[in-house]
Amino acid sequence: MDFLFNLFGKKDDSAPESIFTDKTYMTTAAKINACIALAKAQPDTLFICWFTETLKNFRAAFIQHGLDEVKVIDAKQIHSAMLQNKIPVFTEHYPLHAKEIALVEHWPSQKIVVYSAMDEPLFKHLGSEKMIPMMKLLGMKEDEVIEHSLVTKSIIKGQAKIAAAVTLEQSASSQEEWLERNFKNPA
Repeated sequence: MDFLFNLFGKKDDSAPESIFTDKTYMTTAAKINACIALAKAQPDTLFICWFTETLKNFRAAFIQHGLDEVKVIDAKQIHSAMLQNKIPVFTEHYPLHAKEIALVEHWPSQKIVVYSAMDEPLFKHLGSEKMIPMMKLLGMKEDEVIEHSLVTKSIIKGQAKIAAAVTLEQSASSQEEWLERNFKNPA
């Protein structure tokens, strides 16, 4: 199953180590369900969203499941005092790895978990649409998690390719809108 860890390009052992640990699901619905389960099991977890659309979707899901929506926070609003006695978890990746690092560089956590889904716009730009049918064919279930350092390294490499194509970043309310506004795929 090595090909699962080579989702977005050739394997490169020289990719940098990351403070992020990725938990990747096949679908966004499965990712949200996993975050809800985590919120119930570990009430001291804060769920951090990079985009307004994700924030709204997660807050609605938390309310629907009887969870406190204030556990879901906009990345632009978070500060280190909010992390006191909390476990930070990201609900998605930002397309630029440098922006992720800039936000967390002074946080006390050594490893930060990022929940992602292969049907998200960022992952689609990195080639996940080709992998989902193959994973289903191999019998992987929607709610099974992929967690491996090579997945994280592949995401970082994909983010680097996006960063190389971005000249002037424009803000957006969703990952999809961000990619449309900022990422010009040099075909």
